[in-house]
Amino acid sequence: MTDQVYLNNYFANHWGHKGVPQYSVTGIDLAKRIQNNEHVLDVGCGRNLFKGTIKNLVGIDPAFDEADVKTTIEEFQSDHQFDVALCLGSVNFGNIDTIRSQIAGVVKHLKPQARIYWRCNPGLQDHGNKECEQIEFFPWSEQWHVTLSKEFGFNLEDLGRDANRIYAEWKRT
Repeated sequence: MTDQVYLNNYFANHWGHKGVPQYSVTGIDLAKRIQNNEHVLDVGCGRNLFKGTIKNLVGIDPAFDEADVKTTIEEFQSDHQFDVALCLGSVNFGNIDTIRSQIAGVVKHLKPQARIYWRCNPGLQDHGNKECEQIEFFPWSEQWHVTLSKEFGFNLEDLGRDANRIYAEWKRT
């Protein structure tokens, strides 16, 4: 298990952030799928690249000062319920118990009718540096999305590849 302190240090100091333009489905154009009246929780927002592009956005991240709230999803507290969650490369680290705990953290902040957009690493340590080798990447697969979306009460609306990552949309109606 990779601890949060290591992850925070890794992302703040070693991660070669390339932004979202390399992703055709989960890049900046994803903002076009968000309605102006929808409230969005960006989990692991990094440098908060969707800020200013999505109207009602709250970005959380434990490593970056650009986040609206500097915290993990497990520690995030809000009385507000969100219509949409973005989990674009953030719920990727640890074993299945950690992933389930983080998904539960996301889901508890969503309205009964909500959706989650995912960009998941299929277990690749492909960040191009040695520090990455110390991180336990969860081996996301299409089957994990089928299983976990159902487990958390969502319909799997869309599933595919976006560059070398897995894209999914979960929807609860």
